[in-house]
Amino acid sequence: MSISNYIGRVLGVALAPAAFVASALRRDRIFHPDGVLYRAEVEPAAQHAALRPLAKRLAGVALVRLSGALWRWPQGRRRPDLLGVSVRVRGNDETTLRRLPGDQDLSFVTATSLLRMPIAALATDTGDYLDNSYYSLLPYRLEGLGQVRLRLVSLQPAPAGADRNRRLELAVAKRKAIFCLELQGEALGDDWHPLATVDLRDRLEVDEDAFELDPGSSAMGLVPDGLLQSVRVEVYAASQAGRRLTDG
Repeated sequence: MSISNYIGRVLGVALAPAAFVASALRRDRIFHPDGVLYRAEVEPAAQHAALRPLAKRLAGVALVRLSGALWRWPQGRRRPDLLGVSVRVRGNDETTLRRLPGDQDLSFVTATSLLRMPIAALATDTGDYLDNSYYSLLPYRLEGLGQVRLRLVSLQPAPAGADRNRRLELAVAKRKAIFCLELQGEALGDDWHPLATVDLRDRLEVDEDAFELDPGSSAMGLVPDGLLQSVRVEVYAASQAGRRLTDG
C-alpha cells in the first residue's frame, strides 16, 4: 500500500463517524438517495491491444444503478444536480444484489473533476440519464498501464417521455440504452479509448436500496488508487451502516 493510500484509509476512519451520523439523520444515503436499477450486458469493444485483456474480463452481466446525486426524484426535478451511474461488473451471471467474489464496483458522475462539480451540476441534464457523459473522477491503477481514468458515454439521448425514469424505460425497450465505457491512461496519451459497451436490458423490480457500492473492490484489475479513493472505502461503509440503522 502506498503512503497516499495509507493516509487515505486513516482519514476515512476519522471521517466515518460523521458519515454514519449524516446518513442516519437523513435516513438514506448521503448522496444518490434514490435511483433505478437495471441488469446490463457488457460486451468488449477495445481496439487498443493493451486494453483487450481488461475488456475481456469485464464482459458479461452487470448491475447498473442510475440516480441523482443530491435530491430524490421527482422532488429534485427543477433543482440543479449531478447524475450518477454505479456499475457492478460481475464475475458470474448472478443477479443477486449482494456483492460476490469476482465482482468489481465502479462509480461515475456527470462531472469531469471534483473542482468542477458545482459547474457540472448546472450543466447536467437531470431529465435524461442518456443525455450526459459520466466520469469516474478518481483514478485507478491498471497493471502494465499505470494510472487510468474511466468514463461512460451514452450513444444517444432517450426518447421523449414523462420523466427521466420513463424515458430510460422507453430507451431500454428499443434497445437504445447503451453506454460506451472508455479509458484514458497516462501510458496511452490524452485520448479516450473504447473499452466495452454497457447495454441496459431489464429493470430490476427489487429494493434498490439493498444495492450497496464497494469502492474498494478491484476484482477486474482496476485498483482504486490515491488518497481520496482510499478515503471512500471507510466513508461509504459507515454511510451504508447509518442508513441501515434507520431503514424502515
